[in-house]
Amino acid sequence: MSEKMIYAMSTKGSLSIDQFNEIFRMLYLPSNVDIEEPIYINLRRYFIRLLDSLGYCEFDFNRRMVHMCPPGLALLPSYGLPRAVLTGMRSPRLVKNLKISVRKRREKALLSFLSQGNRVINMPPSICIEAADNQILQEIADELKISFYKEGPASWRLANFSSPIDEVKRSLVFEERDELGWKRRVFMKNMLFFSKKAEEGEAGQTLVEYTSPIDKQLRHWLWNGAESAEVERDWGRYLSLADSGFNILLYDRKLCRMAVPITVPLPCILARALVVCTGIAPALARTPLKRRGDVPPGCHVQIYPGVTSAIASLISEKLGQKLILISFKMIKW
Repeated sequence: MSEKMIYAMSTKGSLSIDQFNEIFRMLYLPSNVDIEEPIYINLRRYFIRLLDSLGYCEFDFNRRMVHMCPPGLALLPSYGLPRAVLTGMRSPRLVKNLKISVRKRREKALLSFLSQGNRVINMPPSICIEAADNQILQEIADELKISFYKEGPASWRLANFSSPIDEVKRSLVFEERDELGWKRRVFMKNMLFFSKKAEEGEAGQTLVEYTSPIDKQLRHWLWNGAESAEVERDWGRYLSLADSGFNILLYDRKLCRMAVPITVPLPCILARALVVCTGIAPALARTPLKRRGDVPPGCHVQIYPGVTSAIASLISEKLGQKLILISFKMIKW
């Protein structure tokens, strides 16, 4: 069903959030079950983030629009033959033509459909091409009239393109403001989620989520004493954590896997950088019932496979984090 949803979205190119929600209801959710909004709202939000990180589309929540990305081949990090994953909008015709193009080069290229293996949500298979060299991948891309950048892995380009946290911090404009009389929740750094009840005595900057009584849109202010600055939600959480020296990124050097608490998702461009290390969406797991760094016991995390130490270090630096080294054998899948 998820592949049909990608096909349906691709025929439109750009669509409103309301149109996306309707397609989601029709094609993704079981049609014979009456499911209430509170049950599937989090599932839809999680699905949206996975679609974005896999490079299918980009969500503009300010304008309430979804824009499908142009199709292309993203080069994966590899120590053997070069490999690339298909990203962006997808159609049955494109997939058919890709199969034909690879078949013409059967002695020089191999096409694989990799199951995502996410137990919580059904995602389209990852379409990956392994070739004798980058020129073969370029020929396939040219034949299909899609993009391909052969100068280096997409994960490195995305991670390097992302602003570092210090630059994001310098861009904020702090001003003295009065507290809004809107519905609010505070980001609890010790528990890694937003709560209606602020915990007394938390040091450092405080991230507050406000709900507009008019359009119900969320706005986020980072408070520093009596001053505050409006901030993007994902960066706001990491700014708050970095200000207090909280480290919440787990990494297994031996297995080359990085774990990120699901309640503190990475900024979109960095999440995509991790996914295009393999083309596989992160799996869900749970940490041991013992605190690791500043990650609470039994925390639900997303685990990204195939993340090299160099990429893990670069992304952690971008976020002002220090990697917490751990053996993922201790994590419950």
